[in-house]
Amino acid sequence: MLGLYGGATGLIIELAVKKAIEGFSKKSTDTAQTTAQLTDEAQKAELQSMVFQSQAKVQQELSIARRILAADEVEIEEFYDGSASADLGAKASTEKVSLGLSGQGRKITKRVIKFKGFNTQVENILQDLDTTELELVEHK
Repeated sequence: MLGLYGGATGLIIELAVKKAIEGFSKKSTDTAQTTAQLTDEAQKAELQSMVFQSQAKVQQELSIARRILAADEVEIEEFYDGSASADLGAKASTEKVSLGLSGQGRKITKRVIKFKGFNTQVENILQDLDTTELELVEHK
Protein backbone atom coordinates (compact mmCIF):
# COMPACT_ATOMS: atom_id res chain seq x y z
CA MET A 1 0.00 0.00 0.00
CA LEU A 2 2.86 2.40 0.71
CA GLY A 3 4.04 4.57 -2.13
CA LEU A 4 0.64 4.99 -3.79
CA TYR A 5 0.61 8.75 -3.22
CA GLY A 6 3.64 10.93 -3.75
CA GLY A 7 5.68 12.83 -1.22
CA ALA A 8 5.97 12.77 2.53
CA THR A 9 2.36 13.84 3.04
CA GLY A 10 1.18 10.96 0.86
CA LEU A 11 3.21 8.56 2.98
CA ILE A 12 1.67 9.99 6.16
CA ILE A 13 -1.84 9.65 4.71
CA GLU A 14 -1.22 6.02 3.80
CA LEU A 15 0.19 5.23 7.24
CA ALA A 16 -2.84 6.88 8.87
CA VAL A 17 -5.21 4.80 6.74
CA LYS A 18 -3.29 1.64 7.67
CA LYS A 19 -3.48 2.53 11.39
CA ALA A 20 -7.22 3.25 11.16
CA ILE A 21 -7.82 -0.13 9.50
CA GLU A 22 -5.70 -1.93 12.08
CA GLY A 23 -7.53 -0.17 14.92
CA PHE A 24 -10.93 -1.13 13.56
CA SER A 25 -9.79 -4.70 12.92
CA LYS A 26 -8.68 -5.10 16.54
CA LYS A 27 -11.96 -3.72 17.87
CA SER A 28 -14.05 -5.84 15.50
CA THR A 29 -12.52 -9.07 16.85
CA ASP A 30 -13.12 -8.07 20.48
CA THR A 31 -15.99 -10.25 21.74
CA ALA A 32 -16.95 -7.67 24.39
CA GLN A 33 -18.01 -5.20 21.65
CA THR A 34 -21.72 -4.92 20.97
CA THR A 35 -23.06 -4.61 17.44
CA ALA A 36 -23.95 -0.96 18.12
CA GLN A 37 -20.36 -0.25 19.19
CA LEU A 38 -19.02 -2.06 16.13
CA THR A 39 -21.36 -0.07 13.89
CA ASP A 40 -20.13 3.17 15.47
CA GLU A 41 -16.52 2.10 14.99
CA ALA A 42 -17.21 1.14 11.37
CA GLN A 43 -18.77 4.55 10.73
CA LYS A 44 -15.79 6.28 12.34
CA ALA A 45 -13.39 4.21 10.21
CA GLU A 46 -15.39 5.07 7.09
CA LEU A 47 -15.32 8.79 7.91
CA GLN A 48 -11.58 8.63 8.53
CA SER A 49 -11.13 6.86 5.22
CA MET A 50 -13.11 9.58 3.43
CA VAL A 51 -10.96 12.29 5.04
CA PHE A 52 -7.77 10.47 4.05
CA GLN A 53 -9.04 10.04 0.49
CA SER A 54 -9.84 13.75 0.30
CA GLN A 55 -6.38 14.61 1.56
CA ALA A 56 -4.85 12.25 -0.99
CA LYS A 57 -6.81 13.94 -3.80
CA VAL A 58 -5.54 17.33 -2.63
CA GLN A 59 -1.98 15.98 -2.65
CA GLN A 60 -2.48 14.61 -6.14
CA GLU A 61 -3.76 17.96 -7.42
CA LEU A 62 -0.86 19.78 -5.76
CA SER A 63 1.60 17.39 -7.40
CA ILE A 64 -0.02 17.98 -10.79
CA ALA A 65 0.09 21.74 -10.22
CA ARG A 66 3.80 21.54 -9.38
CA ARG A 67 4.52 19.52 -12.49
CA ILE A 68 2.53 21.99 -14.62
CA LEU A 69 4.67 24.83 -13.25
CA ALA A 70 7.84 22.90 -13.96
CA ALA A 71 6.92 21.63 -17.43
CA ASP A 72 8.03 23.20 -20.66
CA GLU A 73 4.85 22.04 -22.39
CA VAL A 74 1.56 20.81 -20.86
CA GLU A 75 -1.41 19.20 -22.58
CA ILE A 76 -4.58 18.78 -20.50
CA GLU A 77 -7.76 17.12 -21.74
CA GLU A 78 -10.60 16.65 -19.24
CA PHE A 79 -14.19 15.48 -19.63
CA TYR A 80 -16.59 15.21 -16.71
CA ASP A 81 -20.30 14.50 -16.80
CA GLY A 82 -22.20 13.15 -13.87
CA SER A 83 -25.77 13.67 -15.03
CA ALA A 84 -28.73 11.81 -13.62
CA SER A 85 -32.50 12.08 -13.84
CA ALA A 86 -35.52 10.44 -12.27
CA ASP A 87 -39.25 10.48 -12.81
CA LEU A 88 -42.05 9.46 -10.51
CA GLY A 89 -45.64 9.27 -11.63
CA ALA A 90 -49.00 8.16 -10.37
CA LYS A 91 -52.38 7.67 -12.05
CA ALA A 92 -55.64 6.90 -10.38
CA SER A 93 -59.04 6.09 -11.74
CA THR A 94 -62.14 4.42 -10.39
CA GLU A 95 -60.92 1.08 -11.73
CA LYS A 96 -57.22 1.08 -10.96
CA VAL A 97 -54.22 2.89 -9.47
CA SER A 98 -50.83 2.78 -11.14
CA LEU A 99 -47.47 4.07 -10.03
CA GLY A 100 -44.37 4.50 -12.12
CA LEU A 101 -40.75 5.19 -11.34
CA SER A 102 -37.88 5.54 -13.76
CA GLY A 103 -34.32 6.68 -13.48
CA GLN A 104 -31.32 7.25 -15.64
CA GLY A 105 -27.70 7.93 -14.80
CA ARG A 106 -24.63 8.60 -16.85
CA LYS A 107 -21.02 9.04 -15.88
CA ILE A 108 -18.31 10.08 -18.30
CA THR A 109 -14.87 10.73 -16.93
CA LYS A 110 -11.67 11.20 -18.86
CA ARG A 111 -8.57 12.98 -17.68
CA VAL A 112 -5.37 13.05 -19.69
CA ILE A 113 -2.46 15.23 -18.61
CA LYS A 114 0.77 15.13 -20.59
CA PHE A 115 3.96 16.87 -19.55
CA LYS A 116 6.96 17.48 -21.78
CA GLY A 117 10.33 18.69 -20.58
CA PHE A 118 11.17 21.23 -17.91
CA ASN A 119 11.06 24.97 -18.28
CA THR A 120 14.13 27.08 -17.63
CA GLN A 121 12.77 28.50 -14.36
CA VAL A 122 11.94 25.15 -12.77
CA GLU A 123 14.66 25.37 -10.10
CA ASN A 124 13.48 28.80 -8.90
CA ILE A 125 9.80 27.84 -9.02
CA LEU A 126 10.28 24.68 -6.95
CA GLN A 127 12.43 26.51 -4.43
CA ASP A 128 9.77 29.23 -4.05
CA LEU A 129 7.05 26.58 -3.58
CA ASP A 130 9.05 24.80 -0.89
CA THR A 131 9.64 28.09 0.94
CA THR A 132 5.93 28.96 0.77
CA GLU A 133 4.91 25.53 2.07
CA LEU A 134 7.32 25.85 5.01
CA GLU A 135 5.94 29.28 5.85
CA LEU A 136 2.38 27.93 5.78
CA VAL A 137 3.28 25.03 8.07
CA GLU A 138 5.10 27.33 10.50
CA HIS A 139 2.07 29.66 10.75
CA LYS A 140 -0.32 26.82 11.69
